[in-house]
Amino acid sequence: MGMSKFGPIAVWLACATSAYAEAPAKEKEVWITIGTDALSPVRTSLKGQGLTLATPTFEKGGVAVLRVSESQVEKLSGAMHSALNRCAGFIAHDSEAEAMAAVEAANAPRSVNTTLASYTLNNGATVNALLGEIQEINIRNTINSLSTNWTNRYYNVQNGADASTWLKNQWTTLAAGRSDIKVEFFTHSWKQSSVIATIQGTTLPNEVVVIGGHLDSINQSNPTTGVAPGADDDASGVASVTEIFRVAVAKGYKPARTVKFMAYAGEEVGLYGSKAIANSFKNSAVNVVGVMQLDMTNYKGSSYHFGIVSDNTNAQLNAFTKSLITTYQPELKDPYIDISCGYGCSDHASWHAAGYPATMPFEATMTTDNPKIHTANDTLSFTAGSASNSVKFAKLGASFLAELAKGATTGITPPSDGGGSSATIATYDSTYKAPRCAAVGTGCDSGTLLSGRATVGPEKSAPNTINSSCADGIKGTYFTDESNERIKVSTADGTNLAAGKTVTVEATVFAYSTSTDKLDLYYSASVTSPSWKLIGTYSPPAKGQTTISATYALPTGSVQAVRARFRYNGSEVACGAGDYTDHDDLIFAVQ
Repeated sequence: MGMSKFGPIAVWLACATSAYAEAPAKEKEVWITIGTDALSPVRTSLKGQGLTLATPTFEKGGVAVLRVSESQVEKLSGAMHSALNRCAGFIAHDSEAEAMAAVEAANAPRSVNTTLASYTLNNGATVNALLGEIQEINIRNTINSLSTNWTNRYYNVQNGADASTWLKNQWTTLAAGRSDIKVEFFTHSWKQSSVIATIQGTTLPNEVVVIGGHLDSINQSNPTTGVAPGADDDASGVASVTEIFRVAVAKGYKPARTVKFMAYAGEEVGLYGSKAIANSFKNSAVNVVGVMQLDMTNYKGSSYHFGIVSDNTNAQLNAFTKSLITTYQPELKDPYIDISCGYGCSDHASWHAAGYPATMPFEATMTTDNPKIHTANDTLSFTAGSASNSVKFAKLGASFLAELAKGATTGITPPSDGGGSSATIATYDSTYKAPRCAAVGTGCDSGTLLSGRATVGPEKSAPNTINSSCADGIKGTYFTDESNERIKVSTADGTNLAAGKTVTVEATVFAYSTSTDKLDLYYSASVTSPSWKLIGTYSPPAKGQTTISATYALPTGSVQAVRARFRYNGSEVACGAGDYTDHDDLIFAVQ
């Protein structure tokens, strides 16, 4: 991360900046804003190089304003990295007034330039279809191509531009035959372009989901001609984004919301590319509902698999990201830890500054990150020639894609909300001991409350049957053996649930077999005195996670329920023993 020529607008600077108290004659000077926590350690680091950091002219709310010479940006970046293990730390501005305005903006309540989506998990069938397609070899090959064919991808040299052309060609090839996908350059005033692949949304095309990483690299000792393979920083992030894009196309994924995959130019010189794109979206009032940044994914520096950046990100989106990890990668021990990466540490900060919700899962904590970044030794060989750590990030990005953009892959029925339904999400009712929608609506959805089976998963609040009346089997492995993951009841015409209405029941299950597994669906007009009536028995259409649906007419009763009983062998019965049997109820209000 770093910087070179400064544009006419403020830019967030990542890892490539430096500062002198006095600039050489006739050299351009710029104003910067920097976190006050960085001043003392950076000043000490620069002093060891015979340099002096300028005295701030203004400080407020943890942000300081300084005037520095443009030629010293790389030394300041090095100081930030060596003193604080940061790849960033300040913003550059063309005037003192602009810098002062940035300080005031940083201290003002932040308004979000978007309508926040409902960050819920109910598209497991699509997520798992994508996760099953992700392959380490593809990520490894992309990292290897970028880091060996262009050993310096600096933003303003020809190699950097050529890397952009190569990636655009790769993405264009992947998208061949899909008329709803467009791959294009986002050009800048420097040589390297950003690359954007867009999958047009089907039902909510004006709402946008962004997944990105940065394409440029830097050798901090010699940015323009030094060797900078950037295998981890950030060929690994771009490779993860590329694999997410590849599996989306391979599985015929059609998102409800528009999705944009981005490879940013010029991150190492001040978040140039992402800043330009985020500001252009802001100026055009584009409704971006969520951004994920993948910057360094292939080095595991701590016991935690993900460091979730808490500063310059959106808390609600971070919580959503954490739920994606625990839901779709439950095998990971010590899945995540909250970290702070400092003032403008990667491209997510550009989106955050523009008022958009952003999240950034990182490969380590800030004190255990890859020690080889920004040097000639940031190669794939440093991670033993493997991209296995990046697989986790590709899976996280794919789950982010499917759960935020919704929609579905070929052969899977998408959630009927398409990302924007009025169906009520149930909450756990401690009296009835099952998920419940207390208010009448067009539908009731268990969301993630039923995920798992008894101790397999495990399932929250198991067994999730009325008054805990029917226990589940405890044998098997989650997402290998049988489980019922979700139940949804909804009217076909979009009106409220009412007696006499025909409703659709959707049960999302994880199937071990298409022949020996069976789903029994029941309904009861009363919850206080349940009397279960069989809707039907169904075989799963495919192994793995899939959705089975049926219809029935609602009887009279103000509080009703449906039951999904998913079993291995056995016979139809509302409640029965079985080592792999999962019973789940969903309670809902009816007019």
